[in-house]
Amino acid sequence: MLDRTGSMGTDCAYQPTVNATAPVNSKACFATYALADYLVNVSPDVDTTFALGMMSLANDNCSGTSYSPALVSATSLPVAVDSPLVQRISDENFSGGFGTQIEQALRGIGLYTTANKAPGREMIGVLVTDGDATQCEQDNGALAQIIADHLAATGIRTFIIGMDGATEANLEELAIAGGADPHSDFCGGIAAPCHYWNVGNGSGAVLADALQAISAQAVPLPCEIDVANLTPPDGETLDYGQVNLTLTDGANVTTIPQVPNIGACPANQLAWYYDDPANPANIELCQFACDTISAAGDGAKLNVVAGCTDTIVVVD
Repeated sequence: MLDRTGSMGTDCAYQPTVNATAPVNSKACFATYALADYLVNVSPDVDTTFALGMMSLANDNCSGTSYSPALVSATSLPVAVDSPLVQRISDENFSGGFGTQIEQALRGIGLYTTANKAPGREMIGVLVTDGDATQCEQDNGALAQIIADHLAATGIRTFIIGMDGATEANLEELAIAGGADPHSDFCGGIAAPCHYWNVGNGSGAVLADALQAISAQAVPLPCEIDVANLTPPDGETLDYGQVNLTLTDGANVTTIPQVPNIGACPANQLAWYYDDPANPANIELCQFACDTISAAGDGAKLNVVAGCTDTIVVVD
């Protein structure tokens, strides 16, 4: 959901063959180029789709219904330069519309993400704005509660990207409520670690970098884990016989046991094995474990723990 209010400044058309970088010094033009560049050039780690909404296009009495369905429905990334998604961004007129509709945007994100969530995939919402609410609900705590309730009810997170003009503390409060993990970059004037992303005026690649960082938080849990860079606790030598795998899903932490090879994978029990027990490069999840973590709640984490006294083994 991209803010297209008048405070974003003069807009421009995305014409990378004419202007390699944004030709107009404005947040609107910087965002147009950065977002389009990201959509055309991104190489997602997993199959990723992107749907587009523009904030302040309509007055829907604060319900957010005008933002769902999206202006451009979910589209697989990357896209061609002449795709409907890029063209819709390029054609946008940042004229102000109905003001900074934070409540409507957040409710619209909630409606769209809830309606389009699919099993085995992690759905997230992202709001990019350069201002504070001027329409409908303007109390930031109440706005934060909207996305906190959405997260609690659906497990769907809402991420916040701020541009020059927005109150950082307000956006940080929204980002915390939305469920973003803490990070130490793009914090602007908020002491790190922070939860929202500050991209300033949006010039250069900073907006694309923020979107990439958000995507990294939302990548589904892997069924294959590279252990080449696994490090033991300080003062210990890495021993692949002392490794455990844990799944954190909400308040529940489950240790996933090891089996010697794929042939020993149990049909109805979580388990993993090394690709090569003598010289491991990857941890491989058995099919039941892979299916289980693919269905884990949004925000679930898979951790490799080295330096354990014993690895839990299903079959010796």
